[in-house]
Amino acid sequence: MAKGSTYTRGLCIVLNILLAIFGVILLLFGIVANSVKAAPLEGWTQGVFLSVGFGLATILLSILGVYGAYKEQVLPLLLYSVFMAIEFTVLMVLAIIATLAQPQLKREIEQSFGRMASLYNTDAVFQREINKLQQKAQCCGLDDYTDWKDEIPHSCFCPPDYPGREDKCVSVPKFHNNESCGPILTEYAKNCLRILLGILFTLATIEVAGVIAVLLLWYKIHTRCPGTDFSRDNDSRTKYELQPDKMP
Repeated sequence: MAKGSTYTRGLCIVLNILLAIFGVILLLFGIVANSVKAAPLEGWTQGVFLSVGFGLATILLSILGVYGAYKEQVLPLLLYSVFMAIEFTVLMVLAIIATLAQPQLKREIEQSFGRMASLYNTDAVFQREINKLQQKAQCCGLDDYTDWKDEIPHSCFCPPDYPGREDKCVSVPKFHNNESCGPILTEYAKNCLRILLGILFTLATIEVAGVIAVLLLWYKIHTRCPGTDFSRDNDSRTKYELQPDKMP
């Protein structure tokens, strides 16, 4: 095997291992986002499914790419190039749309929050996450404590030693934290989007490199001298056999 082909095959394998790693990261990101449900946004579920779907597709395609490069088989390499090019195109379109939609994210979150009649009537998982946020960030409700109606949770209570108690707490009739959790949730959702976009653009860059490397390997396979065949024995020594030319 020519050294150029060996290096190209190794490059293909390394790039596809990186793709598999990013596919796993994207898959885990979607699973964690689905379990947390930090914000009841329209399209949140669709985004989770896309993250999981792209993660699984990337893992499967990377396995196909490693197999085709290791075995130097043309069909797996061609299938890999076609499907990876399709995934790259869809990925870039969605990433560009998400990037352009970032300025509208805050308004969309506020609209989603505004459609809630009461936090007490929301999903139990979302209530649990809000309670965790209220205890950690020392806030209460999306706008204020009235979002909970008459069912204000203990996570809104101001402890006696709370710093700035008189300025940050309100008595209704007990002292409750009067700081809003809405801006914190908005920033959380924006940070999640930034992380996801970073993963997508990095993944797209590696996909381009992977497709180029695979096409180079495919080209080297097809440009080898047709009159020479080779194999390796148990001692990893290359044995060459000259094939006789066929009579016309």
